[in-house]
Amino acid sequence: MMEPVWAYFLVGALACFLGTIPIGPINLAVVKATVDHDRGRGAELAFAASIVEIGEAIVAICFGLVISGFLEMNPGLRLAIALAFFVLAAVLLVRKPSTEMSPVTPSRGSFFRRGLLIAALNPQAVPFWILALAVISQYFAFNYEGLLLAAFLAGVFLGKLAALSGFVALAGYLKTRLHSAGKRVNQALALVLLLIGISQIAELLS
Repeated sequence: MMEPVWAYFLVGALACFLGTIPIGPINLAVVKATVDHDRGRGAELAFAASIVEIGEAIVAICFGLVISGFLEMNPGLRLAIALAFFVLAAVLLVRKPSTEMSPVTPSRGSFFRRGLLIAALNPQAVPFWILALAVISQYFAFNYEGLLLAAFLAGVFLGKLAALSGFVALAGYLKTRLHSAGKRVNQALALVLLLIGISQIAELLS
């Protein structure tokens, strides 16, 4: 029996929402943008990351096992991803957080591009969707065609956006109460990026 369209939407939204809640480079980057600048910048970064999440879900649906095998067979690519996270972490550690009195404020377009880049470089996204779809398929009969696929991807987008919007709201709340919030967010994001890079190197050496 085919599952209804609304069920595909809810499954996509719930899976993506829950997958976004654990602390990672994307939600910390959203928090950083909000703390350093304003909620509008954080929301723009969240919107860009949500768009990329659609593509990552599609990749997992179409090429999940192939992509995983390709990464296993190409350690150079995994090393390049790890080095990219080390570089991003180093930049965050040496860069001073922005303040509201700063005379130069990055354009909104730059935050959108930043969101696209951070989300696209996230190495856990496709493996997450491969695992999530494997687990969900035990209880939910998937049929990725036409309107059903569109409903699922719409749920993925809105689930991601809803979770990241929660981080924007939380960061906006904390910004008014933590004097050193920008520096702490920089350090937290740098730590997460370093851990991701180290985990990639460890997998290559194992």
